[in-house]
Amino acid sequence: MNSEGQDEFNNEPPMLSRSDSRRGKKKTIFRYPLLNLLIVFFLLIPIVIVIVFVTVQNLGSSDEVKTETESTVNVSNNTDAKEEKAKAKKAAEEKAAAEKAAADKKAADEKAAAEKKEADAAKAEAAKKEQEAADQKAAEEKAAADKAAEEEKAKADAAQKKANEEAEKKAAASSHTVQAGETLYGIARSAYGSAGAAAGVEKIKQANGLGSNDVPVGTVLKIPQ
Repeated sequence: MNSEGQDEFNNEPPMLSRSDSRRGKKKTIFRYPLLNLLIVFFLLIPIVIVIVFVTVQNLGSSDEVKTETESTVNVSNNTDAKEEKAKAKKAAEEKAAAEKAAADKKAADEKAAAEKKEADAAKAEAAKKEQEAADQKAAEEKAAADKAAEEEKAKADAAQKKANEEAEKKAAASSHTVQAGETLYGIARSAYGSAGAAAGVEKIKQANGLGSNDVPVGTVLKIPQ
């Protein structure tokens, strides 16, 4: 064997063991980085798709639950708001009705008080006028009674005066004081007239118990009627 043959022999690759051969094969898989990246990328795509799908589903479910929850909350809030609004409206209406009723009652009370005041004033005025009329009537009746009493007194006084005068006349006529120069015939003629003088003389004599026609001066004779 020559030197060239020896060199060729020396340049041949050495024999590899089985384990070295396996390592060599494994290393050959990662010998091309771009290819490796593509392989990894295509392997990751389904995984990423699955992860994205699951995430989207979870997000959708969360959104639906959230939406339903918000809707329920909104409905509940709207219901509560409507109830509160209805209660507030009812309370306001009741308050307005109560205030209106109170105002109406106050106005009615004031009107009744004014009417009562007017009625009392009218009643007092009527009572005053009635009292004044009664007082005036009483005064008129008293004045009429006083006038009637005065008239009756005047009449009574006049009657009494007349009676006194007549009594005086009668007394004067029923008696006569004999004056000087008078005769019984002359006295009878003055008392009974000329026609009854003769009969009158007899009446005078009989009334005074005279037995003759001669009568002393100063004698008071009874002159019968």
